[in-house]
Amino acid sequence: MPFRLRGVSPTDESQLPTHTDSVRIAAPPARVWELVISMERYGEWSSENTGGYWRKGADGVPGTGKIGDQFVGINRRDGVEWKAPVEIIECEEEKAYAFVTGGTAMDLALWRYELQPDGDGTLLTEQWTLRKPSFFIEQGGEEEVARRAANAKESIAATLQGMKATAEGSDAP
Repeated sequence: MPFRLRGVSPTDESQLPTHTDSVRIAAPPARVWELVISMERYGEWSSENTGGYWRKGADGVPGTGKIGDQFVGINRRDGVEWKAPVEIIECEEEKAYAFVTGGTAMDLALWRYELQPDGDGTLLTEQWTLRKPSFFIEQGGEEEVARRAANAKESIAATLQGMKATAEGSDAP
């Protein structure tokens, strides 16, 4: 079953700013999966994210990456630092992992990873979709949307290459 963005019709999806990139990693899906769900490590690979932390749930226990868990990413670009809360919306072990910036309440941007076995390795695909361009247009016009798209493209390339190097390196999980 294809992934369908919650609350967005198929015709609207084609109008949203999006970017997708893939990398083949010479490591099994289980090893790659451990990196994808280790959101606190994204700062090691991303050109924008510097790390972050899991928020505590109603039970007082920090999230672990299950659907509904929330993470706060700490980002930095051009000398400016900000926090971006995200919520996990998809978690299918060794296959797919996705979260939305702003949580499901704001639903600003989708970040999704898909893992496919590829011989003795894994094809890792990362997708970014700006789900509410109007939010960013209000903050800075079309230029802000274009800036966000360019940043996502750069960050995806860096993250995929970083995960590849980590998964294929001697310090792999």
